Amino acid sequence: MLKLKMMALAVLLSLSSISPALAQSAPLKIVVGFAPGGGVDALARITARHLETTLMRFVVVENKSGAGGTIAADYVANSSPDGNTLLLGDTSLLIAPHVYPKVAYKLPGSFEPVGMVGQAGLAIAVPGNSPAKTLADFLAMAKKAPGKYPFASVGVGSIHHLAGELLELKAGVKLLHVPYRGGSKVNQALAAGEVSMSIASIASAMGLAQAGKIRILAGLSAKRFPALPNIPTVAEAVPGYDVTPSLFLLAPKGAPASALAPVTAALKQVLQEKAVQDAFIVQGSVAQYHDPAWQAGWMHCEEARWVDVINQAHLKFGN
Repeated sequence: MLKLKMMALAVLLSLSSISPALAQSAPLKIVVGFAPGGGVDALARITARHLETTLMRFVVVENKSGAGGTIAADYVANSSPDGNTLLLGDTSLLIAPHVYPKVAYKLPGSFEPVGMVGQAGLAIAVPGNSPAKTLADFLAMAKKAPGKYPFASVGVGSIHHLAGELLELKAGVKLLHVPYRGGSKVNQALAAGEVSMSIASIASAMGLAQAGKIRILAGLSAKRFPALPNIPTVAEAVPGYDVTPSLFLLAPKGAPASALAPVTAALKQVLQEKAVQDAFIVQGSVAQYHDPAWQAGWMHCEEARWVDVINQAHLKFGN
């Protein structure tokens, strides 16, 4: 906890404002599909602040929340392809077209890849008074009573929801999915004992965990997250399990390479800065750059992976 506070202080001390003299070009706008104050929004603002300094231009974050991030995606897909408007997307955007068939954007057809930004940490948590002290404990309880234990996520078809479905498939258990509108409501429900388990962002869960109101049992990534080095991974109890939501930048289709290349280069530089890496860790995430070509291949494979999970779990979604 002290280490995280010290890193947060260092991040604040490192922030620098851009000189008005540098604001000669059009600002770069990064659109986020979630409300201000959430985990993705926080990472967008960290990235934007440091891109300002590197690019020598204003970088602003604009929130267009709703419909699992698809409102923001549609907005950017239909924006002018001049390279001045970008989308900070996450894994959920790859899933959304298979959950909401009426979404207007297409992946990858509606966008140009700009670069990978990092990985966001998710965790499995239980109420603070739960008899389950470990993930193995919880899974043993769930196996004895199929369908009895409800788990909370931030919404139907979200990466959190599908991470729970994947846990059911790999661990051989049956849970009851209960969707909520946003991570704060998930954590409130868990702390109140309304649900038996949740899948939520590490950043949103840490405060309640430190207060003893909830207990984090495991991180979803294959490797332990730097923010929670003493918390085991799901894979340590369920071999082969790995859910690591990733963040990436996209531009409208047709945006010129001459406009995007400087942003990609700046992004690579920014994500290697210690202040940025520390700021991501405070948010329960990891700053990690990959170039647009790698991003395009990853998006294709990741989408296919989650379509397979949807099919294996026999999930049906409405329009």
